[in-house]
Amino acid sequence: MMLALMILLVVTGDPFIVEASASTSYSVAVSRESLRTYVDDIGLFRRNMPGVVAVTPMGNDTYLYQTEKEIPLSPALRTDFVIQKRTVGDSVTVYESVDQKDANYMFCQVLIRPESETTTRIVIDLRLRMAREHASEVHWMAPILGAEFISDQMGRDIEEMLEVFVEKSNGELYGRLQPSSTSRQ
Repeated sequence: MMLALMILLVVTGDPFIVEASASTSYSVAVSRESLRTYVDDIGLFRRNMPGVVAVTPMGNDTYLYQTEKEIPLSPALRTDFVIQKRTVGDSVTVYESVDQKDANYMFCQVLIRPESETTTRIVIDLRLRMAREHASEVHWMAPILGAEFISDQMGRDIEEMLEVFVEKSNGELYGRLQPSSTSRQ
């Protein structure tokens, strides 16, 4: 009976879709004006977001966003997203897959809002979706674990990625803003 269920899970004709989202919101002791060029740098993700291995410009505010995720009992999962950067006013930047029906879809919105003259609030919303013809393309155990389990794990992973991103990018930001000291002997 269990073998029949496993075979049924493997041979279903429906696509295997996993999706997850996470958000973070934090304040930095930096004015919005001082943040302008820093947060508009798409290389910030490559330098500070775990799993991002490359962000390659393709022209017209379009980028190849390449990720790699170590997965237990399986080779690393490499995923490419073709994303386009859109800016709405001076406060919202959206990075979204060019084709919403792409097998690898990403939506990332970054909102920068002044809280005071010297403090800025940053809100990041990140959504990912992967659609595969067969569940085993995600992981050899995915047909057994199911899309819901994989999606839940992906959500936890994205939350952790955002936490690390906030910590590392804040370290980079404050490191850039500190005046460099030159010692004279």
